[in-house]
Amino acid sequence: MNYRVLRIEEDVEFGCEERKEGDPVMAVVRLEDEDGDVKIVRQRDQMLYDRDINEGDRVWFDERQELVK
Repeated sequence: MNYRVLRIEEDVEFGCEERKEGDPVMAVVRLEDEDGDVKIVRQRDQMLYDRDINEGDRVWFDERQELVK
């Protein structure tokens, strides 16, 4: 299924603890599918940069459940 990236925000929710050293910086990605349904997922921030995934892009999930375009 294809999605449109509606919004990308830094994930700042760590519960009562801070992000552990060595843990990747995560992003919260709001997606809209072809039916207009919204899905929110967490993805590695650097992976989004490496794959040049930005708001407005059309994306889908690969076999590892990571976004690609």
